Amino acid sequence: MAAGCVYYLIPLRLVRATEEWVQAGAAVVALAVLVASFSRQLGRYFRTDERTDVRLETLLNLLIVTVLAFSLGYLLLADHEGQFAGLDTRTDALYFTLSTLATVGFGDVHAVGQAARIAVSAQILFNLVFVGAAVAVLGSAIQRRLGSDRVTQPVDRSP
Repeated sequence: MAAGCVYYLIPLRLVRATEEWVQAGAAVVALAVLVASFSRQLGRYFRTDERTDVRLETLLNLLIVTVLAFSLGYLLLADHEGQFAGLDTRTDALYFTLSTLATVGFGDVHAVGQAARIAVSAQILFNLVFVGAAVAVLGSAIQRRLGSDRVTQPVDRSP
């Protein structure tokens, strides 16, 4: 909830006033931070035996941040003529990011320019890795839950 409020309240006039190369550099740095954070969480997942629900919560929080970061990036990219069709507002950007994440792609908002297509391709690759990791964490949680239920429940072996 708070992240959504921040998303809608961030003043983008300052960012829009900067040079294109600064915006592109900031986007690359933001993507690198997301990838590093995600890689760190995956590393912790495979190295430690901490509670699965904590890891799942962390992955979900990372997903929220990722969606909002891509949405802001798309919104800034849409300011440049010929990059996106149908992306005019923050809600459009959020909608497009979520439909890309869900692989729905209705086509009403779509990338047209090369920079937009590169950004969307980066999100698709990130999504593939993220979804794979989320499935691994969920599978592990289910497996542990089923395994612990079998151990804790007594087996009735009476005739």
